[in-house]
Amino acid sequence: MYNDERDYQALAGWLGTRLEQWRNHRDNNYLTKWDEYYRLWRGIWAIEDKNRSSEKSKIISPALQQAVESSVAEIEEATFGRGKWFDIKDDMLDEDNSDAEKIRNLLQEDLEGSGVKDALCEVFLNGAIYGTGIGKIITEEKIERRPAEVPVEGTLTTVRQIEEYSTVDVRVEAISPKEFLIDPSAESIDEALGVAHEVYKPRYIISEGMEKGVYREVDIESDTNIIQVGFDSEYSSRDAGDQIKICEYWGKVPKKFLDKKKDQDDFEYNSDDLVEAVITIANDTHILRAEENPFMMEDRPFISYQHDLVPSKFWGRGVCEKGYNPQKALDAEMRARIDSLALTTTPMMAADATRLPRGLKLEVRPGKTILTNGDPRQAIMPLTLGQTDPQTYNQVSALQNMVQMGTGSSDSTAAPDRATSSGMSMMQSASIKRQKRTLMNFQNTFLIPMINKTMWRKIQFDVDRYPVADYKFVPYSTMGIMAKELEMQQMVSMLQSIPKDSPAFNVLLLAVFQNSSMHNRDQVVRALQQGMQPDPQEQQMQQMQQQLAMKQAEADIQKTLAEAQEEQTKAMKNAAEAGTSQPNELDIQERMVALQKELASIDKVKADTENVSVKTYRTIPEVEHLKSETVLNYANAQRTNN
Repeated sequence: MYNDERDYQALAGWLGTRLEQWRNHRDNNYLTKWDEYYRLWRGIWAIEDKNRSSEKSKIISPALQQAVESSVAEIEEATFGRGKWFDIKDDMLDEDNSDAEKIRNLLQEDLEGSGVKDALCEVFLNGAIYGTGIGKIITEEKIERRPAEVPVEGTLTTVRQIEEYSTVDVRVEAISPKEFLIDPSAESIDEALGVAHEVYKPRYIISEGMEKGVYREVDIESDTNIIQVGFDSEYSSRDAGDQIKICEYWGKVPKKFLDKKKDQDDFEYNSDDLVEAVITIANDTHILRAEENPFMMEDRPFISYQHDLVPSKFWGRGVCEKGYNPQKALDAEMRARIDSLALTTTPMMAADATRLPRGLKLEVRPGKTILTNGDPRQAIMPLTLGQTDPQTYNQVSALQNMVQMGTGSSDSTAAPDRATSSGMSMMQSASIKRQKRTLMNFQNTFLIPMINKTMWRKIQFDVDRYPVADYKFVPYSTMGIMAKELEMQQMVSMLQSIPKDSPAFNVLLLAVFQNSSMHNRDQVVRALQQGMQPDPQEQQMQQMQQQLAMKQAEADIQKTLAEAQEEQTKAMKNAAEAGTSQPNELDIQERMVALQKELASIDKVKADTENVSVKTYRTIPEVEHLKSETVLNYANAQRTNN
């Protein structure tokens, strides 16, 4: 028969063996380096930093710290600096994009309400320090409270009460690489056999999970033998007894471990019978949760990015690793110089013990009185060791430049007059290119998958607010602070060479303000856009003037035509009174028909002018030309009649 406890023990053994291998691989290859990177970023001295036994100084240069902070600030600005940090594209065949815009605004509001910006900033920091930034998508039911007006039964009054309602909270949590396990043979989370998150939690959290039915009812002893993982552990000996080690595994396991319908005697690994599952283990022995992946896409709730790509590896290279060697050399140089300055300013003293009082503790400090037997100039003598070599200052500056070269950061304290503007632009361009590689890694491997996974959770568990649709997510972030500053410099230079009455001037001016970081940037941009639009009143006045000109031209032609008709009638009357034939009557009639055709053409020109106002100024000369031809034809007809 099927035995639950036996299956759980077998599953714990199968999974524990692999997790132990993954843990050993991570700790043996990366943990020591990570600890040192963390110390250098924090500026914490350790005994292993000592280069010689006589070294007294414990200073840590802030060069690497500055590089880390600069890189993190660049990514933060590139991601969140423009307000909307991602977009949603709808299906190309869908002409209505209003639904995509609505979902985008709703999702961004929910993410920011759950503290996604703070979590991502921590991910950026971990990526810069350790080389790899890791995040976890957490989905849980959340009970929120809000005030409400509730009517009192049987009355017309209301009373204020607190209303509770349930919501689906999807948030991002930053995970330290020291708490993350992955199959060493994998290059990404999705292709790994599985991944795991190890963390110590208080006992009451586990108890609450059992009460809610999230975990199995298991008697778990507190882990009093907590293994301190890495430098600067967060757990002390005082509270270690109330901590329980929780390992949450997401990945593939043999399906037979989760199948309750079969009598299983063989627990051998079978690659053809794997299923995506979530397994939670307490203190490496007790299975608290074992079930198939509950998400509709069967995806793992972890995402990661490499700050600097290392081919064929999951763990990347961060700012600290790139600047490690010059940072260590810089620290050694600075500590040696400080020790030398100490010997110079407070030198060692040589004393004649026979001339000093018995038991005197000889030390040098301001205001101290030393009693001697005899001439003190003969009893005490400072040992002068010379002066500190001033060349060390140049060496320190060169090592600082090496840190900047290795990490791609720039010295924010450097004076701007030390280089030409073209040289600074070249330096900024090179730095932008290096940071852009990191930004692309973050966008493609972390940001877009994070938004996709969040959207999937919302569609699955928040069905009322998030409909099913084929959306495509596109991040806004492409360039950071330095890129924007470089763009600003280039556009300002172009503005100085373009006339203000040129159409390109307003376009560039608008781009300058759109790319700026002014607090009222949106207001200024809207004002410029309104100023670039044509004045409706001025347009209306121009159209009215054009219509009046057309009406005047039409009236002149009508008047000319009437005069021609009157002259024709007068000519025919004179011919009848003279009793002679009028050989030119037919010719006059033909000319009258021609005049009427010209009038019809003028009407057509008038209609075209009203539909296309831009062509008005070109049409008016045509009308004037027709008017002149009409007058000329009338004159010729009159001359012929006479």
